[in-house]
Amino acid sequence: MSIALYRMRLYWDGRHGAARNGDDTRILVEAPILPGAHGAENLEEIDYAPEVDVAQVREREGDWREMTAEEVAAAEALLASLNQPPVAWPDKRAA
Repeated sequence: MSIALYRMRLYWDGRHGAARNGDDTRILVEAPILPGAHGAENLEEIDYAPEVDVAQVREREGDWREMTAEEVAAAEALLASLNQPPVAWPDKRAA
């Protein structure tokens, strides 16, 4: 799935990824942390695209699974922070 196809998306494949909220897109060079989600530090991969009902993660040494409600809420909070002044986000934005 292309990041450009959706208004809201969080993607991390273990090496790189992107986060998008509306017109604001950030290229990720390190794993995003889902704030407040239990076990978030163990996530190897994330694929969150609510427009097409995709909400899954893969933990270290595990298979893909559906995101918990806590992880979804954390992903939503993280994406909402894209539109805020950069505190946790780097200044560089994708074109």
